[in-house]
Amino acid sequence: MTLFAVAIEPAAQPRLAALLLLTHLFAAASPWFARCPPLLATLLSLLALAGLPASLTRVPGPHCALRSLALDAKRCSIRLRRQDAALAAELGPRTRATAAFLLLDLAAGGRRFGWLLPRSALPAADFRRLKALIRLS
Repeated sequence: MTLFAVAIEPAAQPRLAALLLLTHLFAAASPWFARCPPLLATLLSLLALAGLPASLTRVPGPHCALRSLALDAKRCSIRLRRQDAALAAELGPRTRATAAFLLLDLAAGGRRFGWLLPRSALPAADFRRLKALIRLS
């Protein structure tokens, strides 16, 4: 299984972050366009905006806590921003692999981290290897 071993440090994804921002803004404005009662529209808009920080922390870039990931069939480790030591991690149950995106759910040191990685964030070979590792685990 060392054939599938991968070590990645994805590039920042400002376009994906902007797309998430627009999606959350549209979700916040939708109740008003649908003419919901003002109290319900306000609550739904606040709920949509409250999820924005959690979404942005999953996109590689300056706002994300994860810096790199090393994964093979036997072990997984991550590095955080402003830290040089690697932490042992494990893939969580919400990890998914699709043709265009990888959604990584990682647990390390009692905390949960995540990455939403589009195909453009990694070299093609690394994307395929990581996708294969996720599907095999």
